[in-house]
Amino acid sequence: MKRLSVQRRCLALPPALLALLCAAALAQGAERPSSEEPSPLWREVRDTVDLSVSAGARHEDNLVVEELDSVSRDSGSAWVGSVDLDVEHALEAGPRLGAGYFMEQRRFEEHPRYDLGLHYGYGNLSHRWGPVRWTTRVDGSVAYLGGSRLLENRQLGLQASGLVNRSLYLRGELAFKQTDLLRAPERNNDDSRAQWAGYYFLDGTAHYVSANYRLSAKRAVNPRYDYDAHRLGLLYTRRLPRWATLKLDWRYEERQYLSDNSTNEDGARLDKRQRWRARLEAPLGNRWELELRYEHRDYTSNLASVDYTDNRVEARLTLQLL
Repeated sequence: MKRLSVQRRCLALPPALLALLCAAALAQGAERPSSEEPSPLWREVRDTVDLSVSAGARHEDNLVVEELDSVSRDSGSAWVGSVDLDVEHALEAGPRLGAGYFMEQRRFEEHPRYDLGLHYGYGNLSHRWGPVRWTTRVDGSVAYLGGSRLLENRQLGLQASGLVNRSLYLRGELAFKQTDLLRAPERNNDDSRAQWAGYYFLDGTAHYVSANYRLSAKRAVNPRYDYDAHRLGLLYTRRLPRWATLKLDWRYEERQYLSDNSTNEDGARLDKRQRWRARLEAPLGNRWELELRYEHRDYTSNLASVDYTDNRVEARLTLQLL
């Protein structure tokens, strides 16, 4: 109860303002005089830790809670703030240890019941055998909606990845995920997934294309929410001369529900979801970055309440602390 009350107090201020205040305080501690030689410990921290904070604003045509199939048809604008921490350390014997934490807050001025708080953490262990790197990963997240807990999930995955040649990188993963929805326990589910991704580098990481595919089988407490899904995604990334990186991606997902009671009418529910997204990332000096994002979604379904089209726009300023 104590953590929940802290969460509600934090929502009293725009998350963007909280993030900027956090950034200013941490930046003072992170900066060192240029004339002072970094200590070995400080060099180790800089080599193993990535820490950034961001703040911005976003607008959504529809306020949606996908986990509950809730579509309000109301538009809303929100302040956004986040903290992103990643740590990676290579052991002497060859394995790599990694861990991270991500927190994001969204506050909708006119629709506080859609205020979102997300906390996500992960840990992984990887080792290379020949040309393939094997990675075991565990992660979990907790989400709050309107100040009270919405869901929590846990996932375990095994990943294999490696370079085929100088231009092609492949990755495959098997994962098992459990999700508990505190507001709708009949939707608690297990999700088994297999996914593959390939990256073709036209000019290293400055210019590449990628494709990914995911097959998932979700089984809920109530069979009405069971479905099998196929998802395909394409991404194009190019670093523009001197000033920005452009990312364009498209995603298509088809969900076939298994129960004839998955809609209020006869027949099983079928969702077809497309998303187009464009992102522009522009560095502002050595530590700052501005990201502009536009997203268009076209979700069709024979369940009328989740059949909709909408747009989302977001602008975010990020400060790299470490």
